[in-house]
Amino acid sequence: MKAIRSDIKVSPHGGVVPILKKIKEFGIPQVIRACLGKRKEQSKYGYDDVFIAWVLTSLCGGTRLDHITKLKKKLNIIPGLKVPSHDTLGRVMKKLATEIEAKSTSGNKRTATTTFNENLGLNRMLIKASKRAGALNENRSYTLDIDATFIPTECRGAIRKNNVTDRVDVSKIGFNPMICLINELPVFISMRDGYASPAFEINKCVQNCLNLLDESNIKIGRVISDAAGYNKEMFEALHSKGIKFLVRFPYQSKMETFKSALDSCSNWKETEIRTANFNWTCEVGDVPYKMFDHYTENRVSTTWRVVAMRVPVECLTEDERIVKKINTEKLNLLAGKKKLKEAGKPYAEGKWSVIGRFKYKFYITNDFKKTCEELIIEYNKRGMAERVFSFMKSEFAWRLPPFMNMNENTVFMIAAALANNVFKGMVMLFKKKIPQIKLNTRLKEFQFVFIDVACAYIDKTYIFYNTDIEYELLI
Repeated sequence: MKAIRSDIKVSPHGGVVPILKKIKEFGIPQVIRACLGKRKEQSKYGYDDVFIAWVLTSLCGGTRLDHITKLKKKLNIIPGLKVPSHDTLGRVMKKLATEIEAKSTSGNKRTATTTFNENLGLNRMLIKASKRAGALNENRSYTLDIDATFIPTECRGAIRKNNVTDRVDVSKIGFNPMICLINELPVFISMRDGYASPAFEINKCVQNCLNLLDESNIKIGRVISDAAGYNKEMFEALHSKGIKFLVRFPYQSKMETFKSALDSCSNWKETEIRTANFNWTCEVGDVPYKMFDHYTENRVSTTWRVVAMRVPVECLTEDERIVKKINTEKLNLLAGKKKLKEAGKPYAEGKWSVIGRFKYKFYITNDFKKTCEELIIEYNKRGMAERVFSFMKSEFAWRLPPFMNMNENTVFMIAAALANNVFKGMVMLFKKKIPQIKLNTRLKEFQFVFIDVACAYIDKTYIFYNTDIEYELLI
């Protein structure tokens, strides 16, 4: 048998072809140009070319800017596709960075300056492009989940220092961005430096996010947050817009008025609450609560509802406590010597507040219609946020900020979020015709099933090899 050399160019990422076609059909390039404007006329690549190229790079497994160079060689069969070099990609992203803001906060006789960056133009583009990709739509009411995540890095602006000795805390060097999520979609990113607490400027972040979502006619019916969202101004702003909120209530022992209301609560109900990780046999109840009143302004604060869940404190005799302490010390000693089998990181149950004979969990809300059980179960579903952060860091390179400056890395994080949201939209779209794709598929599985297929462009026709997926129906 004689081997014949062929001049036909074949791409190993043929699944990109129908994705690129849908991106153009949905008008995502036009959305990017409308939100970001045009580059100089002599520029070879527009903003839409740059962002779409990075989306395709991410879907093909790229995590670093220089990976786009390898992709350029593998996708050169697609006519009209503009893939810039990694130098151009980085330069354009840096140009889109906005000014960093700074705010000084005082507390415990210390003053700290926190820097943050909310690139409203890019966040607007993120929401509008996600909607065009089919990941968001106008015909439903969404829950907005607010949470912060930590991104370890030694980039400029990421350092967190000890305010007392002014020495670098080596264990916590990185960014601490606040992320607004709808399901598994990051829709707003507010970048903060390592000084920022989770509650830093949270009301401003939420209001900016809601304004941008409103511009795109995306309706938010409920906002959920951990204790960082315990903010009077945010509660009143959400309530005035008819938006329900559900936030973990940060109980403190000095809250005497609240403890009195809790002691007088007579609507305790025995129940069983099941979540994905726990099964609680407990009592639930609720009490009215006012955060504080503005007497000097002749204005009284709104009354909210605090939902409580309680279980009895474990009652041990003195001998039982001693035995338990000895056993715990033995286990800790063995664990320190690596002589115990590690079953993996346990799921954190969260902090309980011990008051008298019971330990409690509290949630504050302006929803007076749902039952206590429904609200507690709904709050516990917000564990999805941590999984989304894990996926974004491992699959879309949030753990690898490429630039030295914080505002430039904001651009990169939004570009990565766009890639994720386009990916989610394409999965929902192609699932209707391709049973091999699962709605909950992760990026690596999607690459294996859909993206990585040999494809050639012959006589203005795409030919796909060795696959049982009918790509021709998608293009």
